[in-house]
Amino acid sequence: MKNAFAVLTTFSLLSPFATMAQAAQDLPQDVSPDRFSIFEAPLQCPAAPEIGCGSRAKPILLELERDSNVSEAWLNRAGTRIALVWKIDSTSDARRTVAAKLKKQDATEVAGKARDEAVAEFRSGKGWYRGTSVDRLSEEEAGIIAERLVRRIQVKTTLTGDNAAGLQRAIADALKKRFTDARAKENQDGLLKSEHGLQEAAKPYLTEDQIPILKGAIASGLRPLPNEK
Repeated sequence: MKNAFAVLTTFSLLSPFATMAQAAQDLPQDVSPDRFSIFEAPLQCPAAPEIGCGSRAKPILLELERDSNVSEAWLNRAGTRIALVWKIDSTSDARRTVAAKLKKQDATEVAGKARDEAVAEFRSGKGWYRGTSVDRLSEEEAGIIAERLVRRIQVKTTLTGDNAAGLQRAIADALKKRFTDARAKENQDGLLKSEHGLQEAAKPYLTEDQIPILKGAIASGLRPLPNEK
């Protein structure tokens, strides 16, 4: 878990409302309040700051749930909080040990009245993701980035409506696979060093003269520039 926060960011064409519904459906309701802990955590996605980063959060949540004292670990949609549901037999000392590990990763436990409010918000079931369900955030991020790249391309060249829509889908699908597929993720470090994968996905929708424009859009980075959202 020590290096989990260093995992690269990750992306959805799904509606946010649909993903919220999917994420919330299994939230624990019949659990004593003393079995919850909430932590502030810096897990927003740099490429899509309005949502949490699925690829950074996923290994953290899965690692937490491998702890014998943790029943469930969840991330909120904004990527700003982790919620833990402790096992019934977990001790105070064991909980403090887990909290200390999270603190080393810049996650701070919420206490007092703020903690009570955070637990109530968690139990309301609005936009929380457990384990592999954070892939939905990664898919959403893929859609956001794809739309951003297409807008950059359209500033410098004309795309027909069908080509623009197809290009956006192709880029989003390529990114989604990269950020959620374990085998594709092995080569994730090469995303900005080599645009080959995205170029291949984009070929059906761009002319040869437009490929360098795509390369330039990627070279500007996946994160929003000052004039972008």
